[in-house]
Amino acid sequence: MGLPADAAVNTGWRARVTGFRPHRRTVIGWVLYATLLGLFIVLWGVPFTEDTLLLWITGAVFVACLGDLGRFRRGFVRDWIPLYIVLGLYALLRGYADHLLFQAHITPQLRFDEWIAGGVAPTVRLQRAFFDQYHLHVWDYVAWAVYLSHFFASFLIAGVLWVKDHRLFRRFVALYVTLMLSGFLTYVLYPAMPPWLASKSGYMQPSLRVVPVVWSSLGIHWAAALFESGSRFNNDVAAVPSLHAALPLLICLFFYPLATRTWVKVLLVAYVPAMALALVYTGEHYVFDILLGWLYAVIVYVVGTWVLDRLEARKQARLAAAAGDDIASPDTGSASPGSAAAPLAGAERVPDPTADAVTAAGGRG
Repeated sequence: MGLPADAAVNTGWRARVTGFRPHRRTVIGWVLYATLLGLFIVLWGVPFTEDTLLLWITGAVFVACLGDLGRFRRGFVRDWIPLYIVLGLYALLRGYADHLLFQAHITPQLRFDEWIAGGVAPTVRLQRAFFDQYHLHVWDYVAWAVYLSHFFASFLIAGVLWVKDHRLFRRFVALYVTLMLSGFLTYVLYPAMPPWLASKSGYMQPSLRVVPVVWSSLGIHWAAALFESGSRFNNDVAAVPSLHAALPLLICLFFYPLATRTWVKVLLVAYVPAMALALVYTGEHYVFDILLGWLYAVIVYVVGTWVLDRLEARKQARLAAAAGDDIASPDTGSASPGSAAAPLAGAERVPDPTADAVTAAGGRG
């Protein structure tokens, strides 16, 4: 017996609503996560170190998977632990890169910047015109925010892709890790002073490192001290190439073909020069470093995409071949590839000398 019309409509409406309602554990999880993150920011400031960010991103991924904890267990071991290991080794080795082979270089990148800017480095010109450490402006905070976005962008993208599209997650992480390791190898072979350190050492006209000045103005002095004095795993001469500049371009190259909205494409493109300008203005990188970082991003994207496409095509070919074998040779009731036809179930096969001769000779039925 069917349901009454009103009951059927009411049941269908409830089914649709229930299908879109988030899992109760997920809702509670996001509320707790947002509360803890807010308390952390209030007490210790915005997390920007790699280890702290990875912990918070992992927490967000965990909350997103509360409706399917098995997915988190499987995916965390398969995808996130290897990424943790690679990034941990990168951070550890990056801190010691300047002690391995060569002394820090100064002249090539400084002379290049002075040449393109008429004898005075662009960092010096920009700070003379726009920066006052005793009276910060809106653009100082904007440059600070754009600079710090480097520490968030890659991990946030990886987390969102892991939840939404695992295939894109694996491709993005492969390109990201390749870019990071390429930068590390260059730091080993070519340690280089950034503008603020060259100025501090007397090789360039006076300029300041803007980022710690902004941190101090916000009252977060421990972050300013971290930028000023560094840490055990920090490397002040890991400046060439600028991975700060390379990552926005890699993100743009990766997502621009996938973007369907104009405003998203505009943001992707605008992020690249915005980061470059912020890096020069804050004294973190020369234009030379930025151009080389862009070159690294283009090479990693082009070569890496080609390699990933080839690997994916081979994987699809293997899957297609396996599927074809399964279709051609199912477990029961079908003929082998070399036979002329499949016998009917329960029927006795009548010997056919001609067909048997062709099969023995390697012909096709």
